[in-house]
Amino acid sequence: MPKSIVTTIACIAAFACGARDVRADTLPQVAANARVPYVAVLVWHDVLPAKDVWFDTTTATFAGQLDAIARGGFNVIPLSRLRDHLVLGTPVPAKSLVLTFDDNGSGIYRYAFPLLARHHFPATLFVHTNFVGRTTSKHHNTWDDLRAMERSGLVDVQSQTANHPPDLTKLSDADVVHELRLSAFSLERRLGRKPYALVYPYDVYDDRVERLAAQNGYALGFTEDWGAAGDSTSLLEVHRYSILTRFDQALADVAAHAR
Repeated sequence: MPKSIVTTIACIAAFACGARDVRADTLPQVAANARVPYVAVLVWHDVLPAKDVWFDTTTATFAGQLDAIARGGFNVIPLSRLRDHLVLGTPVPAKSLVLTFDDNGSGIYRYAFPLLARHHFPATLFVHTNFVGRTTSKHHNTWDDLRAMERSGLVDVQSQTANHPPDLTKLSDADVVHELRLSAFSLERRLGRKPYALVYPYDVYDDRVERLAAQNGYALGFTEDWGAAGDSTSLLEVHRYSILTRFDQALADVAAHAR
């Protein structure tokens, strides 16, 4: 077996050293004092001048949404700050939002990133690592694109598994763990940091998948079940608002709870 393959396998296996001791019948819970303030996590997919598919967002719409966030006096916080809030109870300001993107569409770097930078808004990209730099039904950002965004200090990159399987719940434990560890290995090798957050492809997950994620070093898992992040069932099932149908609602919910 070539030395490079042996090294890769060893490094992936070594990732288990950071695994968490999570009981089979429990999941890590949101800190008791993280129920307030109301924090909304928003999720976009690709951002393009004109939509390729129905779940894209046009550049004009995205620019208007960022303007609305700025105009409304919302505090856009990085994902790492939300993690500390949910896990440790570290305070965050009222009217906090977290901006996230799924699927690593190339329009995020080309069109969304300059608009985020204009507003100095931090954001997180959830990336399926085996498709970085590849074209499937979509063009995907390259590792160089991801590095450039991370170097700005505004963007961080987290996991959406390695291969974006259509249903993690149908995979064996070993195959789920492979998806989680391979993605983490790739992100650490290419970008220099282990991920701590995960998005479940196609929003398909169950308690078993969540426990495996927690046991393999993921502090947070994100869904598209809307609501306050602090009201999430567990740290591996954190609410997000899809901007396709609930952008205005997310801002209204956050603002209403800040009064």
